[in-house]
Amino acid sequence: MAIRAVLFDYGHTLIDFTVPEDALHEIYGDIRLRLVSEAESEIPAASELVERVARQVVQRVEESYAQDRLIELDILDLFESALRGIGFSPRPETVRWVAETEHTALTKHLICPPGTVQTLQTLHDHGLKIGIVSNAHLLPYMMRKDWDNLGFGSLVDASLISSEVGMRKPHPDVFRRVLAQLAVDPAEAMFVGDRIFDDVGGAHAVGMLGILTQEFRQELVGPETEQPDLVVTRLSEIVPYVLELAHQKDGN
Repeated sequence: MAIRAVLFDYGHTLIDFTVPEDALHEIYGDIRLRLVSEAESEIPAASELVERVARQVVQRVEESYAQDRLIELDILDLFESALRGIGFSPRPETVRWVAETEHTALTKHLICPPGTVQTLQTLHDHGLKIGIVSNAHLLPYMMRKDWDNLGFGSLVDASLISSEVGMRKPHPDVFRRVLAQLAVDPAEAMFVGDRIFDDVGGAHAVGMLGILTQEFRQELVGPETEQPDLVVTRLSEIVPYVLELAHQKDGN
């Protein structure tokens, strides 16, 4: 059966992401100014906010992966809990503002190689449908705004972010929902990601091909791991493989 759609992971597949320490402290200086204007008690310095708010959110997410990796967390709940932990009683609009402000500041440091956008454009130009399935506790509308800013949002035909549904890859439903949006069968699709268990294994479990990219992260394939159908070091390397499968005749 010919391939009609290619689904992608987001982080460390389409983009890389490194947050400079000074950028984190700078944005929490701005966040502190708003908290001070609304607070009835003393607000810690920006450096302490980084530790007690930003890092607390990250720690909670990391712990959730270790304890129950399939359940996604709500970022607004995480920020509200962290802010209450410093003795601040936030209004809902303030919690959302903090989440949006941190997101906007930190995504300035996203790295999307030109070859990534060109790869998606080439696949799209050949009539293939493009999907994204991302494990992320972030605000979905902010992430999709990032995709537009990075130059490939218009190429995405369907997408799912784990924070929208409360579950993460490799849960089969997250893959199946995007396949349903694309109106393709699993056998007509492949998934490209940087994680063997979540991405390759999750794709295989629902009947898709699974491609491992090692462009930003280098998970090693071994005799005990799931076996990818293809391993690439640059995203552009998937193009000839995908197009060959897209143009094959049924039964070949």
